Amino acid sequence: MKKAALIVAAALLLVTGLWFIAVPEGLIADVIENSLSRDYLYLRTEGVKKGLFYNFSADRILLMKKGAGESPDYPLLVFEDVRGRFEFQSLLTLGPELGFEGRMNRGEVKGLVRLTGKDTLMIKGENIPIGGIPLFEPLGIYGDGTLSGSFLVRNNAGDLKFSVSDARLERASLGGVFLPLDLFHEIRGAATLDNASTEILSFAMSGTGIYARVKGRIGDAGMNLSLEVMTDTSFSAEPLFQFVLERYRVSPGYAIIPLKGMVPQTKGG
Repeated sequence: MKKAALIVAAALLLVTGLWFIAVPEGLIADVIENSLSRDYLYLRTEGVKKGLFYNFSADRILLMKKGAGESPDYPLLVFEDVRGRFEFQSLLTLGPELGFEGRMNRGEVKGLVRLTGKDTLMIKGENIPIGGIPLFEPLGIYGDGTLSGSFLVRNNAGDLKFSVSDARLERASLGGVFLPLDLFHEIRGAATLDNASTEILSFAMSGTGIYARVKGRIGDAGMNLSLEVMTDTSFSAEPLFQFVLERYRVSPGYAIIPLKGMVPQTKGG
């Protein structure tokens, strides 16, 4: 027993020593950033520091989307005060994984990066204030609310699922159409992202006497979306939006509004 304990202790010292001596902080940053290298998505790290026993921290990790042509790259999600670790058991099985947790807009997020294999990046978050999350800005969504959701990058596509409760959104103009988003207080959505575009599988919004859903695609050349709006007798709208509903009315209480054109610029530039 004593001999076995000594062997285990020696092995731990060897592994720990390799971590402290042979693994510089720059290499940790490179491993994280190279773990997600897609035609349209990548990770960028800021302020990576090495900790004890395969742990690390980072001031920020950003999920970036590559711009088209001469357009600059821009962040989709920003994680702050990140604490991470290389899962030791996964190293032994030659399927290395990197787990992390941190904050996004004061909400908690957790994630897992598989350094080999198809399911490369998985992120889950809860109770995240949506204000300032750049992911929603191409849809013209600004305001407050509480976000929960998940994001999975698999092969060369990303799958996003989310819900927003207690939404207090700003009014917007999308595709030249006035949209009083402040009427909606609950949002649920699912979308896929690939190299060429974002496909909105479902984007449903509900408020008092009104329900709406968006479908279509957003690409570098612009957006091709349709907004279905359903209202009941309890709904009352201001004259401008009432005019929009009447213009695109299909039947009483039901309208389909086309949203086409260039993607709105974000407030950040």
